[in-house]
Amino acid sequence: MYDLLDKQRIITSIQPKNRRNLACLEIFETIDSTNNFLLNQAKNNAPSGSVCLAEQQTQGRGRRGRKWESPPGANIYCSMLWRFDELSNDMSGLGLAVATIVLATLKKYGVGVGVQLKWPNDVLFDGRKLAGILLESSDRLSVVIGVGLNVLAAPEMGSAVSIAEILRTVPVRNALVGLLIDELLEQLPRFEAQGLGVFLPEWRKYDVLSGKRVEVHLPDKVLGGLMRGVDEHGRLLLEDESGVVQRFSYGEVSVRKSEG
Repeated sequence: MYDLLDKQRIITSIQPKNRRNLACLEIFETIDSTNNFLLNQAKNNAPSGSVCLAEQQTQGRGRRGRKWESPPGANIYCSMLWRFDELSNDMSGLGLAVATIVLATLKKYGVGVGVQLKWPNDVLFDGRKLAGILLESSDRLSVVIGVGLNVLAAPEMGSAVSIAEILRTVPVRNALVGLLIDELLEQLPRFEAQGLGVFLPEWRKYDVLSGKRVEVHLPDKVLGGLMRGVDEHGRLLLEDESGVVQRFSYGEVSVRKSEG
């Protein structure tokens, strides 16, 4: 039997200094999508720092409209609405910043060695998917940040992994999601004030693709080359066979099979 999400237990894992940035916390037994809920709430002037959690999603989704399997009580399905005061910083780097925030949460919970980050915003463990991030805008200055984290089950076919498998024990979801929300509440204002630059050293330290030969899958073509990391805006740097470096702000990336 899994432990049900509990509002008070979650809040106790959030530092008092960060609770002031938590506008509200709603938990649903079943919902279509935590992101959908907050996108609709944003249209009704929901405040920044609103959080939605669910035991189960019936229409959970990942990037590019892919279905995100959301079995009941097994994992963390968390979305947060964040309203930015201005667009002084390049918002294209937000996904990378959130990935490092998820990484910091995992390290605090004891999952450190083996964690990797994959452009643009996936979190892996020894090459297996552990968490995914979906950012959706409700308007020009507002973003709903969705995080799907495999805690007790790895529902994706093939190589996905869960924290329970990694730690070989049953994680306490309330403590873990509290740590995640706490980290988001602390680091999002930092991103807004200082931009992606302060998160890049951590990203580059755990970048699983850097230095590997990869393929970038675009809507109309596939490009191959050497992955040279990311630039200051979070764009992927791809060096082609002639030595020319191209920048990409979107696309799907895979390691060439010869690279393993």
